[in-house]
Amino acid sequence: MSEKHLLLFSARMAVLSSSRSTRSFYLQIACIVVGIFVVLVGAADVTARVARSAFGPNAAFMAFAPAVALNNPLFVQNSPSTPIASTTPLTPARLVIPVIGVNAAVEQVANKADGSMGTPSTFGDVAWYMLGPKPGAPGNAVIDGHVNNALTTAGVFEHLSQLKAGDLIMVSDATGKTLTYTVRGVEAYGTSNTPIDSIFTTTGPSQLVLITCEGEWVQSQHSFNERLVVYALLNT
Repeated sequence: MSEKHLLLFSARMAVLSSSRSTRSFYLQIACIVVGIFVVLVGAADVTARVARSAFGPNAAFMAFAPAVALNNPLFVQNSPSTPIASTTPLTPARLVIPVIGVNAAVEQVANKADGSMGTPSTFGDVAWYMLGPKPGAPGNAVIDGHVNNALTTAGVFEHLSQLKAGDLIMVSDATGKTLTYTVRGVEAYGTSNTPIDSIFTTTGPSQLVLITCEGEWVQSQHSFNERLVVYALLNT
């Protein structure tokens, strides 16, 4: 009898041990799940706090937006803030052309010694002709930029010729106010027949005119023999 008792007790302990092990296993799983949840909530809170500090009222978007949105040129660090739609004239500080990846600082220029429009000081910037209309005012706001240095250095307007009717162009001031233009045409002119008067007009509908070099490099003139001009109409 004593031997049977020992066998029965051992069997019962095995059942109890197995039952306890099962409960312990599920308890461990539950603890792990709760722990992960707490860590994620804590991380989200920390991320949100950092985002609010860095980005202000758009913290939720900037903290959790997908990478494709954050890679949009309108959300780069150099932008003063999230663009604010505007229809009033502004002093341009930044030019964005999403379709060709342009996101450039805007310099202000007047005329060079030979009377022609000044150009930006670097290949990555563009230049606004400050003696003409501002973006948003009647007439043409003219902005130029380099295509390249005739060798290997690419300019900000390297791909300007790829623009087509319907593409969007955005111009922002230092406060983030933004005007949006729609391309209506792209033209190439020889240096001798470029319509200067119509390009630099100060009357008529509000347009943005972008200019860069085109054609062949003429060594004797240290210039290309054509000009590429993009005409874009203000969206209202």
